[in-house]
Amino acid sequence: MWPTGDLVRTPLFRPQADAPANERIRLSYTRAREIVKAYGLTVDDIANTSRKFWKLHTDPVWTLDGAAGSLITIQLNLCAGTLAMYIESRPDLRQILDDILQFKVSGQYCLTEIGHGLDAIRLETTATLFPDGSFELNTPHERAAKFMPPTSPVGIPCVAVVWARALINGEDYGIKPFLVRLNDGNVMCAGVVAKLLPQRGGSHPLNHSITYFHRVRLPSEALLGNRLKPKDPRLSFFTGIFRVAVGTLVLGSQGISALQVAAYITAQYSQRRTVTNNDGVQQPIIEFRTQHTPIVTALAQAYVLNALHQVVTRIFSLPTADGPIRHGIATILKVVTINHAQRSLLDLMERCGAQGLFEMNQLSAMHKILQGAAIAEGDSLVLSIRLATEILLNRYAMIPSADSESLLAKHEIGVFNNCRQRLAQMSSHRSVDFSRFILPQTLRLVEALGHRIAYDAAVSLDVDKSLVDLYVVSCIKTDPAWYVEHAGLTQHAQLNMESAAVEAVLPHMWGFIKDMGVEPYATAPIVSQRSWDHLVDSLQTFRDRTCVVSKM
Repeated sequence: MWPTGDLVRTPLFRPQADAPANERIRLSYTRAREIVKAYGLTVDDIANTSRKFWKLHTDPVWTLDGAAGSLITIQLNLCAGTLAMYIESRPDLRQILDDILQFKVSGQYCLTEIGHGLDAIRLETTATLFPDGSFELNTPHERAAKFMPPTSPVGIPCVAVVWARALINGEDYGIKPFLVRLNDGNVMCAGVVAKLLPQRGGSHPLNHSITYFHRVRLPSEALLGNRLKPKDPRLSFFTGIFRVAVGTLVLGSQGISALQVAAYITAQYSQRRTVTNNDGVQQPIIEFRTQHTPIVTALAQAYVLNALHQVVTRIFSLPTADGPIRHGIATILKVVTINHAQRSLLDLMERCGAQGLFEMNQLSAMHKILQGAAIAEGDSLVLSIRLATEILLNRYAMIPSADSESLLAKHEIGVFNNCRQRLAQMSSHRSVDFSRFILPQTLRLVEALGHRIAYDAAVSLDVDKSLVDLYVVSCIKTDPAWYVEHAGLTQHAQLNMESAAVEAVLPHMWGFIKDMGVEPYATAPIVSQRSWDHLVDSLQTFRDRTCVVSKM
């Protein structure tokens, strides 16, 4: 089912949680290279965001190593994707692009700075044109240092697409991309400095760095694109960083595989974990309503969001798709998928008790991956502010509802109409009242829109009705007061809806789990007694010479 199915069974993917950070970082680079090799993406796959490209980013292998996933996203989407935008006019880029696709070199993407994240359009790194056609790349001060890309040496040569403000004849010619060599795998290139950041904690380690350029001389061909001064610098900038929008969608995709693997792990653990009931009988905890409800809810979300992903990526990859629509649907998928997954992961972690806290059992590590995904390639909240505001101002509309009578469609219409009524009483969308009353609602608006689009996608692709019904219930639970007030669904009625939906899915739960095909990606020791025993036997042990520990 997945090109990485055989790969994850090799020793390369055995858990290494206790290995030193530097060893784990190098291991993640090796894993990333092998994952990329398993897919064999071409320049056309990258440039045209093919089905194979999208499939890579929903592969459950991401749940095993978030660092490898980050490296692949940067390597293929941001770095290779940007270079592919220029390949027709720059055939000399073919060799380095091939090396990046084969992971012979590490490809990075240096856009944001310590002082400029979401306002990267105001970045301060400069590239000054010299009379001979060369450029001088420079970090003018600390706040202009590039933040986060893993640029320190790890044994593989590293290049990067570096965004800098082009200074030509003393004028600002806008922000342009430059291809820059950073290190040879062991030593930084002249004038390039990387300071290794501390590890984030709780996630797979990676060599995230702060990167500085001290008067680095670049050949003329380092500039990607032309030297012309853009008529519209803002449009030129956002067109240039188009792959960030692709990345928004890519990172949102990770939530689907996280839900799949987390549901599998928690279901297997809950089946083998037992308690003794009042009759003295051993009872699997999965039989309790409080245990199986979050599992089947995560399953429903995984299936419905997979349908949403298929619909959204198909639209996104259309050559005729408008830029705002692409940004909008990417935002919707990311916000809805990551938020569903983060909430469900927290529930599933708790349902595994203390076991859910250990990195070896994958759940906590996956949740950390999702936290990073929520921030990278556009913070979910800020993306929501932008999208919801533009929809409220009628600058464009998103995918229309296929069923305006559905509960989720009514909810979407209701929350947007409420905000439009408020907005009509304000002087403008830049007023203090807009900031006070509308901005705090924007995430809710985008979620409402995304929930409805996900529902429509699932219905159109014939996702099992029981899963769709349970998904609807999970969406209602994010805004229950609205449904009480406007849909006539009392608290009692909502509880009955959830109970009926859970009952409908429960008899088919194991079949739904099997059909996801994620078993090879669940390396958590708690999924079986055999894997748990193997873990215990491998643990560092302390005892006196006479003590013998017997197994039950």
